[in-house]
Amino acid sequence: LFYGLGYHFDNISKIDDNQLDLTATPQLLTHHYRYQTTKGLPLDKYTQSGVSFNISYDSRDNIANPYDGRLASASFRVNPSFLGSTASSSQLWLEYRDYIHLDKSRPRNLIAVWSYAWFVTGGKVPYMFLPAVGWDMFSRSGRPYTQGRFRGEDLSYTEAEWRFPLQKTKNKMGGVLFINMTSASSRTEDIGLFSSAQFGYGAGFRYMLSEKNRVNLGIDYGRGRNGASGIFLNLNEYF
Repeated sequence: LFYGLGYHFDNISKIDDNQLDLTATPQLLTHHYRYQTTKGLPLDKYTQSGVSFNISYDSRDNIANPYDGRLASASFRVNPSFLGSTASSSQLWLEYRDYIHLDKSRPRNLIAVWSYAWFVTGGKVPYMFLPAVGWDMFSRSGRPYTQGRFRGEDLSYTEAEWRFPLQKTKNKMGGVLFINMTSASSRTEDIGLFSSAQFGYGAGFRYMLSEKNRVNLGIDYGRGRNGASGIFLNLNEYF
């Protein structure tokens, strides 16, 4: 069980909203422009500065490539204007991971589940600092979409991955099949969380560089909505 405090500082400046065109007829407005003007926030730069209160429970047998255990964590972040934030706000992060064995004799054959929820709990959060897919601690969520593809005042993410060995008795080579779902709200446009969902799915190959430490080298291919696709090279498992 771990708990503690953190300090966070984010700054974005010289924002160039390339798709915005206020001179066109009709005007070409972006999500960034509509959100920022509705909230009365600046368009060219903004800052978020605050403290977080964090707690996590971790019983995983290996952080790089878990076969057993679970992780549960929560973080509440407060960004007051007196610490330099463009506007005062607060956010809540909740996360859970679990690993379900399919064959006790082959611990590498398992279903891994990862879910997190991220909420704006108060104040005004600038657009680029809103909860968004791919903005988890290690930027692992959201295959095959680009980082920040889906964002909103509330965001929910769930992923399941089947991990299995490709050899009868050895663990050097393995494979994965994954599927994930992202849902985000837009309170300014009256779009509720879970009113729509965006799915991603794919497969991958794993090669264990160190059986002692379970260090994997992996390559994945994923596909999603509107032609989204990508190849992902990673060290260790995604979660």
